[in-house]
Order: sequence, then structure tokens, then C-alpha cells
Amino acid sequence: MLQLERFTLYFLAIFVLELPQQAKAQTQTPVETLIHYTPVEDASDKRLDYPLAVLGLALSKTEKKYGSYRFKSIPAAVSLARSVHELNLDTYPNYFFPSGEYVQEMSNNNLISVDFPLDHGLLSYRICFVSPAAKAKVAAAKSVSDLRKFTMGQGTNWPDIPILEANGFHVQQVSNYMGLFKMVMGNRVDLFCRGIIELHREYIEYKSMGNLQYDESFALVYSMPFELYFNKKSKPVVNRIEEGLAIAKKDGSLNELFMQHYRDEILFAKLKHRKLFQLQSPYGQNLSPTFKSFLIDPLKVE
Repeated sequence: MLQLERFTLYFLAIFVLELPQQAKAQTQTPVETLIHYTPVEDASDKRLDYPLAVLGLALSKTEKKYGSYRFKSIPAAVSLARSVHELNLDTYPNYFFPSGEYVQEMSNNNLISVDFPLDHGLLSYRICFVSPAAKAKVAAAKSVSDLRKFTMGQGTNWPDIPILEANGFHVQQVSNYMGLFKMVMGNRVDLFCRGIIELHREYIEYKSMGNLQYDESFALVYSMPFELYFNKKSKPVVNRIEEGLAIAKKDGSLNELFMQHYRDEILFAKLKHRKLFQLQSPYGQNLSPTFKSFLIDPLKVE
């Protein structure tokens, strides 16, 4: 009987000692999620503003469940090809890069994307900065065939390039983003086409560089899904982002953020007053219902 009492007291003591440890484990704060990204080339370049804002919104929606988060840039701006290289190696934890579908062809199948159109489908609508020398002739174009006479400027390895070339356009690739504005102003390329959510901001930002002009007669339209790509090892973070985006879509905060960033840009484009030229694209053939649910028709934005 005495041995039984000692045995019972022994296990009771162990149980009591373990209780604080169990409680501590249950209340332990989740580890902070660190997200890496590529910095822009120039402080005036605002192309990352919305991606970081929408990621912050999505991550904040799940902060209670998964813990805090923080963004950190990698040491320096790098090219798309270098970004894909870093993604393949998983050099930086939870490193993301926004790009088109074709980046998978460069990735050795090591990447996954967030099931979400980062641009809400609006980069598929392209309006062009035009050289002073070509502006009048471009405005007179009545078909895609007419536009093929003009040289297109694009950044090296940009997702538009295979689409434009497949549709018969001559594309001149330039490694430096800022250099493209100088080239179109200097009549070294005829057209430098931008998404309708990029044109207004870039025109305001860079018109002081010289005689920067944009075409007001047409827009190109082609499927070009634009997504956030991570290494496959970041799957838990991708799942968290997708969960947060679903919450933000449902409570309306995602649409509110989008309108804050892009409503004025869409209205500035005046799509309803332009000729719309549709180009064939190999991309966007297998979009999920979830992806499509985030798309926005710019012709319906008021």
C-alpha cells in the first residue's frame, strides 16, 4: 500500500511540473515571418508599392493565427534572370519576385506562385509612350498590322517580349528601366508600352526628363498573368498569403486598397475612347476559378 502511494505521488509530481511547460508552449508567440524582395533601381520607382501593400494586407489578416511579419530587401537591385537564379537557390528565405508565367520556363520547376493576379488583370491592357517622331503616324494606325511597322522598347526578359514577337513586332530589349524612357524620348525606339496602371504615374514621374509623350489613340490587349513567385520551400507562406487574400476580398479591404492605388490610373487611361487591338498570347490558358475571381474589368471602373 505504501509503495502504491509513493508511485501515485511520483506521477502526480511529474504532472504538476509539466503543467507550466504545457501552458508556456500553448501561449508561445509564433515566429516572425520574414519576407525578402528585390529593391527598385531608383527611389522614384514605385512599381513595388502595391505588391508590398497587398502582401502586407494579406499577412495582416492572418497575424493572430500565424504571427507577425516583416519585409526586408535583398542587398541590391538585380535583373529578372538573377532574381530567378536566387529563387531557384532559395538564397533568401521567403524571397518573392513579381513576374509573368514564362518565368517558370527559367526556373527548373522550383517555383510556385500565389494564386492571385497581382495586377488584377490590368497589365494586360497596354498603352504606349511614343517617340515624338512617330507620334502622328502611330495615331493613324488602324490595325495591328499598321503597328508592326514601329519598333517596341522593352526591358530585358520582360514577359511582354515573347507575346509581342509572336505577334510580329520588332522588340529592342534594354537592360536599364530608366533607359527606356530616354530611348523613346530620343526617337531610338518608337513605342514603349506600359500597363494602364503604370502609365499615369510614370508620365508624371519622368516627364521632366525631356519630351516624354504617350499615345492617346489605342491600347493593346493581351493575356499576361502577373503573379508573385516564391521558391517551393516557401509553400507555407504562400498558403498564408492566399488565406489572407481571401479574407481581404470578402471584407472589402482588398478592393479598397486597389482603388486607392489604381482608380485614378485607370480613369487617366480613357480606355473607352481608344481603339483596342487584341493580340494572341500563349499565357493565361489554365487560370483557376480563384485567380479569375480577383480580375477587374477596367472598362467598368468609374
